[in-house]
Amino acid sequence: MTEIDESTKKADDVLLENPEINQALEILETSAYTDADMYAYNDALLEIMTHHNAMKNEREDGYAEGEAKGRAEGRNEEKLAIARKMLAKGISVEDVSDMTGLTPDEIKKI
Repeated sequence: MTEIDESTKKADDVLLENPEINQALEILETSAYTDADMYAYNDALLEIMTHHNAMKNEREDGYAEGEAKGRAEGRNEEKLAIARKMLAKGISVEDVSDMTGLTPDEIKKI
């Protein structure tokens, strides 16, 4: 490690392959920060983590919303299919509406 001095920006890859040296370099780099640097780093890290969690929550909400919408559309398609069969058997629009929960206008569009 004698080749590392204040002008060194990055350690040689051979040194970084050694886990102990790699960990020592990380500790050394961290200890070189001023208190202001550490506060700024921690604030930036907190902001990134907060943003990441917000994005994750939005994505999960979007999945749940999409799933609920898909299920509702599937149920409606199923109701329409049942209504078609009922109409084909001569059941009145009013009875089909009562049994499926579809409106008479929705049934008349079939």
